[in-house]
Amino acid sequence: MTTDIPSLYESFGLYGSGVTLVTVRDGDDDRFFIAASVLTSSVDPFTLAISVGRDRDALPAIVDGATWAVSVLAEPHVPLVRRLTARTTRDERLDALGAAGAERSPEGPLWLPDALVTLWCTTHSTTPVNDQVLLVGQVARGSGHAESAPLVRWNREFRTVAALSA
Repeated sequence: MTTDIPSLYESFGLYGSGVTLVTVRDGDDDRFFIAASVLTSSVDPFTLAISVGRDRDALPAIVDGATWAVSVLAEPHVPLVRRLTARTTRDERLDALGAAGAERSPEGPLWLPDALVTLWCTTHSTTPVNDQVLLVGQVARGSGHAESAPLVRWNREFRTVAALSA
């Protein structure tokens, strides 16, 4: 398996990417995960693509057609991201989202009003790729824009671009 090769693993860790919170409402439950490498896949109509691990508990609801939200995170979200990616319980992660100001959107999923932007999507297509699913979502709407330094994942840590150049 290629992930056992330290140099290749280290190399992929140096691929900088934006950091997002992906959320979906699954019945009465909120499902969510932190994702990087979200990209625009089309502009007419707007669609985005994201790689999602097959074991993510949010994936079935997303694939089944529930609206999902992608909140683009900023510098003030570093503590939230660290709590959501730490080895904590689901309840602790939900509490962290609440403490960070997550709100229920009219479409159902949680979103962060202070995110750089939030995009609400419906699933356009899915493609299995090894241990991941490449998910393409059509953007139904977006939130207003917040002003802050974008958060990036680089070298297995969460930082801002300004911190990288320091």
